[in-house]
Amino acid sequence: MNRRGTILVAVLVIIALSALTAATLMYRAQAEVTASVSGSRRHQAYAVALSGIQRTMAILKAARADREIWYDHPELFKGQLVCSDGVNNWYFTAYAYNPADPKTLRNGVTDEASKINLNVATEQVLLGLPNMTQELVDCLLDYRDQDEETRPEGAEQDYYDQLPHPYLIKNGPLGTLEELLLVKGFHATLIFGEDYNLNGLLEDNEDDVEASFPPDNGDGVLDRGLLGSATVWSYELNVANDGEQRVNLNAARDLGKAGLRKETLEFIELYRAEGNTFQDASELLEMRYQLKNKQGNRPAGQWIESGVSARDLPDVLDRLTTVGPVLFGKVNIGTASAKVLASLPGIDEELADRIVQARADLDLVALETWAWPYTENIVSADTFKEMAPALTARSYQFRVRCVAYGWPCGQFRVIEAVIDLARGAPRVIYQRDLTRLGVPFAINVEEEERTQ
Repeated sequence: MNRRGTILVAVLVIIALSALTAATLMYRAQAEVTASVSGSRRHQAYAVALSGIQRTMAILKAARADREIWYDHPELFKGQLVCSDGVNNWYFTAYAYNPADPKTLRNGVTDEASKINLNVATEQVLLGLPNMTQELVDCLLDYRDQDEETRPEGAEQDYYDQLPHPYLIKNGPLGTLEELLLVKGFHATLIFGEDYNLNGLLEDNEDDVEASFPPDNGDGVLDRGLLGSATVWSYELNVANDGEQRVNLNAARDLGKAGLRKETLEFIELYRAEGNTFQDASELLEMRYQLKNKQGNRPAGQWIESGVSARDLPDVLDRLTTVGPVLFGKVNIGTASAKVLASLPGIDEELADRIVQARADLDLVALETWAWPYTENIVSADTFKEMAPALTARSYQFRVRCVAYGWPCGQFRVIEAVIDLARGAPRVIYQRDLTRLGVPFAINVEEEERTQ
């Protein structure tokens, strides 16, 4: 090849390399732009999800006591437009498990007081939870108590010290339900059940026995594990419905502030005068007591009555107490499932079903206290007094799962949070990102827009 040909070849090679370099730079620049846009959309989706959480907090603050507002309300919680950036419209939807139909979702939140609080529940109540055994209960009680005495089937620190990777146990209340994975015997299936992506839907792979992950029994019912019936967050301040401090039956000298009838006030004074104490305000219901000693003009042996009947019971429960300023783990009789209620003292499965059926016909006034199973003639006085100490009629902690999504880009983000309203202004006490589990349900924005 002559000199001229060599130069031509060299020029062509340089041109080809330059073109390749330019193409590479253009590709990298386009990739950077795409990554930047994608990252921006992810952040936008996250911000929209947080907007959904904030909107839910505002709704709960205004209507915490009205279950019809927050339980299943598509007009407030489904396909809510947050903003438009000129390219995409951004929406959020709050969703939750629907016990009426496990293959559809409801648009609302879940109150934590409708569940059993694992941090304060007794051994008897814990044994009533799904798939719990004596060994699991003993291990959980050993994990949360402060002593080093091992229960018959439990495990204290010495067991955990012998593990391949030892760790210190809590010896105190659990901070999250997921912390159960640190307790001997507990595993993911027990905690999360068949709902492996935590979307609250019974999907095909969760109802096919061993055909695909996760493990399931193929019974057509979504097993939600302990996550569906247990909590670690339920509590309330020990105040009446009007916000006034309740009067302690065992300590107060000014019981007159409770608005009780004279007959009831005298009964309480006489009962306490003989060294007795009350365990719960519900004890006053149809209560009779025989004096052991002469009290004033009342002779020893005389029977006295509290005078508390169905008419008085709602006020007695609302105004009186026997414990301190904070109540932990009370179960809301107005929202708890029959399965949860049946694990409480004095309530079996048949009674739990009757309670759930009866409350559907009650108005908000009747539901303001937990007196109605007695006032509505569902239970006897003795049964009511057995079940009452575990109950409340209020919920202050709510779990919300919020999916935010952009249309038409398809970017989404899923956030789960627990909102606490017990101490005034709503606050988030727990939050995690569930996006890695995938989009929780099929989203059809065009369909939602047509129905709005």
